[in-house]
Amino acid sequence: MAKPQTMYRVPIILSIILMLLAVAMPGFSQDTTGFTFGGYMRSGFGIDGQGGPHDVFQAPNSEAKYRLGNEAEAYIEALFRYAFEDDRKALFETNLRLAFVTPTSKSNEFTTATSVREAYVRARGIIQKQSGMAFWAGQRFYDRYDVHMNDYFYRDMSGFGGGFEDLRLGSFGNLSVAFLGGSIDELTSSGSVQPENEFVLNKTTIDMSVYDVDIHFGKLGFNFAVSNFNGDSVQTSEGTYSVSSNTGWSAGIFHEWSFSGGRNLLNIFYGTGAAESYKAVIRQPLGITAEPGIPIHVGGFRRFRILNDLQVDLGPSFSMLGLLLFQRLENSQPLQNRLDWYSAGIRPVYHFNRYFSLVGEMGIDYTDLEGGDRGTLIKMTIAPQISPLNKVLSRPALRAYFTYARWSDEFTGQVAPGSFSDQSHGISAGLQMEVWW
Repeated sequence: MAKPQTMYRVPIILSIILMLLAVAMPGFSQDTTGFTFGGYMRSGFGIDGQGGPHDVFQAPNSEAKYRLGNEAEAYIEALFRYAFEDDRKALFETNLRLAFVTPTSKSNEFTTATSVREAYVRARGIIQKQSGMAFWAGQRFYDRYDVHMNDYFYRDMSGFGGGFEDLRLGSFGNLSVAFLGGSIDELTSSGSVQPENEFVLNKTTIDMSVYDVDIHFGKLGFNFAVSNFNGDSVQTSEGTYSVSSNTGWSAGIFHEWSFSGGRNLLNIFYGTGAAESYKAVIRQPLGITAEPGIPIHVGGFRRFRILNDLQVDLGPSFSMLGLLLFQRLENSQPLQNRLDWYSAGIRPVYHFNRYFSLVGEMGIDYTDLEGGDRGTLIKMTIAPQISPLNKVLSRPALRAYFTYARWSDEFTGQVAPGSFSDQSHGISAGLQMEVWW
């Protein structure tokens, strides 16, 4: 039976009222002090090849999908910030970020979700000899890295906690240290609703990062984290299953090369146990089907990933995004322990002039679950677009799109099951806008 919509109206209406008040506020500006307003939105409407609801194309056991012409929800974030500078030039910020997401094609399910994504205070300029250093406490987006082309947050330490950031280490970059507890809500890093019947559990983490280390060829960054999980049990309609306690560690290295017209970012990561996910929460690893009475041993989790993210504007007529990714996940299951994920994608853009462009996207995902399914999904999209500048990430963007996808026979019934349950290919088309400010 469909859920009543009334329970969702109050937070949504409140969010809209707060946005309007922020814009109408006397003294509202985009300066570093006073009230400021920022955010992100995407929304649109699409249909499948039979004119039915738009379903998305994502390879089973992959952690992301190539997103152009492949998103079926409206997602909104609204950031409200008040900042003031005292007579000693110390800057104090109060930050509140609200969000909600609702499906745009399967709206009869009433799965609209709302969330307080950030609520924290930050103080900068407290120490005279470290004027760039800041202290913070609360709930916040913390150290997030996202591949825009598939909206994959491969590092996202967002959560509750506190710490300091931007402590200058002489000529050896900056240091940040945080004590974090996972932020549990209905939304994932990319703003979609958490999948049903998959657990997300809290843990505590000490996270340290050294970054902006200048070398002759770009900049380096290093991350190290230790996470502790005290164990938990999860109640489902089928019974109760347990997740074992563990203390794990993780380490990562970043290399960013900025050049005329773009940048290239390379990340290598390895994590163990409670720290294997590069996040402030423990998520149910892909490839695991939790069953009552069978403990999940977090201590056996292992993750290795190497990822290269390219963004480039090659003159006034051509720009491009590119991605190469490999990940191996070991999840401590007797028969399905190893899961490999390979992904490669490219999004070229041809700019006819400043405002009009033609965007293409092709993404390939291959997943191989030990003792389970293996196969490939290829997704292609073409999208005429209007945006303010002839840049690959110029926003707002208004676009029409046509998407075609094909997948391995082994994945039949697992990709876009609402529209193509007995097929190994599918199409969709629609309109979408995307903006951040």
